Amino acid sequence: MYSGENLKIDTLFPTKVFINALITALGYVVVQLDVTIVNVALPTFSRVFDADISILQWIPDAYVIVFAALLLAAGGLSDKYGSKNINLAGIGLFLLASLLCALSPSLNLMILGRVFQGVGAALIVPSSLSLLTGACGDNSSLRRKAIGWWSAIGGVISAAGPFFGGLILKHISWHALFLLNIPICMVGIILTMFYVHEPATPRMRNIDHKGILLFVITSFSLIYLLIQFGKSYAFTQTLLLCLGIFAFACIMLIVHIKNSVNAFLPLSLLRNQIFSLSLLLGAIMNLAFYGSIFLLTVYFQVYRGFSPLMTGLALLTFAVIALANTASSAISERIGVRLTIVIGLLIATINYSSLALLTYTDASYKTFVGFLFLMTLGGGIATPAIIASCLYQAPPNKAATASAVINAMRQTGAAVGVALLGILVTGTHFSINIGASVGFAIAAVIMFCAALVVFTSFIMPTAISDDT
Repeated sequence: MYSGENLKIDTLFPTKVFINALITALGYVVVQLDVTIVNVALPTFSRVFDADISILQWIPDAYVIVFAALLLAAGGLSDKYGSKNINLAGIGLFLLASLLCALSPSLNLMILGRVFQGVGAALIVPSSLSLLTGACGDNSSLRRKAIGWWSAIGGVISAAGPFFGGLILKHISWHALFLLNIPICMVGIILTMFYVHEPATPRMRNIDHKGILLFVITSFSLIYLLIQFGKSYAFTQTLLLCLGIFAFACIMLIVHIKNSVNAFLPLSLLRNQIFSLSLLLGAIMNLAFYGSIFLLTVYFQVYRGFSPLMTGLALLTFAVIALANTASSAISERIGVRLTIVIGLLIATINYSSLALLTYTDASYKTFVGFLFLMTLGGGIATPAIIASCLYQAPPNKAATASAVINAMRQTGAAVGVALLGILVTGTHFSINIGASVGFAIAAVIMFCAALVVFTSFIMPTAISDDT
């Protein structure tokens, strides 16, 4: 386990770290907001631009694919040139890209703007998390609290996205969906410039260009493959070519990491069981969570006939994830990191099992809304502990890279979840409510198996332990 030489901060004054969390979260806010807020506007874009659904799907997809694929490259840039510089560049690019989307006279130009937004998002996330953890120094307790605050802010925004999107479309216009980012980015840039300090960590001297390029190709081809397969559920010639590119790049990446002494991700870090297990947990939790959001959206709007605003209002209940995120650190202090993660995963198991029952029996809208307040508690408790455990294993000069790796794994998990669980609600082989019920049951089984793995990991010498 590495011990950093970051800035020391007196634990008696965590207000400084809290302010840092708020400022660095401003960039994270626009990143998370644009993951969800645009989806409810697709029918509007169809009317405005007279576009086919196959073209419209690139509005969310272009953003997600570029965002996830470039995360690691952005992490390497942060470690090389400084997290603050890269964070400011990312927010600035996101601001300009949002303006391009808002003023786009054509759909193609909007999709281009979404691509640039994805690049900006990739620059923002690992650098903001690196700035936040760097401000906590060697204080692991403070680090878990800060990550909990950071996660809570992002979680609330993600949950509120569909609801705010519905309100904006109803009372203003689709342009405001993107213009909303402008003032947030401007405030974020100003506050970051004057109040956020670069962590006093050694800079990475060289960037592993070959390794990062291979990772970008691997990530891009995998996520593109999953998203496109999730739409057609058939392997076309394009998808087969994409599968071949993914397999070749993946093999080359493994060989490179194994043989290169200067690989962007040291082999010793991958062999660290806490680090590797944290990456796996981050991926499968997002797989279950975002896959379940997709299931709920289809079930509510297509099967039950609820309006986009009603669906957004139901998903707004996910904002209680903020309470779980902030409580995660306190729970970890009392019972340890490992048991905190286990409890979170077990609560998620119960929640997904309950959703399987509610969709199977076609429960009332009020019943769903009442239950969804509890939906995010499990993941909200476990996620900050998982991220903190992962980042604590990385040396100081790899902090942004480690942040990028776990966020790339989480984004990939989300894409896999939507693609795989989405197959169940096409209505082709069985009704949508049955498919949604099966999907939630699968998510419950995945969470339970993950809880068992973490709970029994104490028998491994370097597994997640209570003193992480």
